[in-house]
Amino acid sequence: MNSKYSYLAGATAANILSDLIAILTGETNVNNLSASCNKPFTSIESVTPSGWTLHDASAGTNAKALKAPLADDPATFKYVVIDTNTAGYVITKVYETWNSSTHTGTNLAFNSDVVGYQQRVSTTVAGSIYLFSTARFLLLASLYSGLWGSSTNSGPSGCFERTRQCAWDTVTAGWPPYYFCSFGDLASTGLGAWSPRIMTRSQATLTGTNASFTGQAGPMGSVSAMFTALATVDQKIPDEQGGSQIPMFPITWINTANMPGPYGELSSICDIWAIPAGVAANLDIIKKGGVDYITLQSNNSQKMFAVRKV
Repeated sequence: MNSKYSYLAGATAANILSDLIAILTGETNVNNLSASCNKPFTSIESVTPSGWTLHDASAGTNAKALKAPLADDPATFKYVVIDTNTAGYVITKVYETWNSSTHTGTNLAFNSDVVGYQQRVSTTVAGSIYLFSTARFLLLASLYSGLWGSSTNSGPSGCFERTRQCAWDTVTAGWPPYYFCSFGDLASTGLGAWSPRIMTRSQATLTGTNASFTGQAGPMGSVSAMFTALATVDQKIPDEQGGSQIPMFPITWINTANMPGPYGELSSICDIWAIPAGVAANLDIIKKGGVDYITLQSNNSQKMFAVRKV
């Protein structure tokens, strides 16, 4: 699913939340959205199902919890609390578990409740939120008054599943193979993802700030280093039709302080890729293998990612 959700000046936090939850749980008819929705400028395309269901309608004031199954363990879920109660932001809090009776969660992913890593909204002026989701991920990117993405490094953010690459990281062992990611921070520093819980090389459990990931972009080193290395030359490559195309690099996650080697990767399971800086504009459509991808700016220096137009 992908959507451009536009809201009117004077929109309420409750209505914005209601509309986002509706879209992320499968609503495809713009006319069913709230009075805060700018319906002529809102679109919902559902080529692939949104993949998320409502888990707790009372997760807090102006907050609701969603869940989506894991790829290799459909009986276990990723949990995200969508929260619009903090003025000026849509917050996506990522948890390992969420109890819909007590309205509480366990192992909140670090920074997933910090406003600087979240998407900005306004209840004063009109704006838009771009949404992408499948059962594997949930991504939001905001735009109003020329402000794109999060207030920290101006990028999209959300919850994303990864592949399991470590021998101990099995379904039976019960480790959560997903994380909160701020793509703006990832593009700027390379460090932009935090898991609810991971293991170290000494088999200790990490949560909170230490359960962090740095993104590696294919053979290019860290994602931020890739952008720096490729910023000064034309990075388009020949295609099979005598033209050129923009290369896409897979994103692998590592934690250099606590585990040698990768924990898994994002790209094959979520179909989200790093691309060189400056080869496309924000919200461009590019193709790979005949499939449409939308480019998303993830830093004020035009560092970019591409997400499948799902």
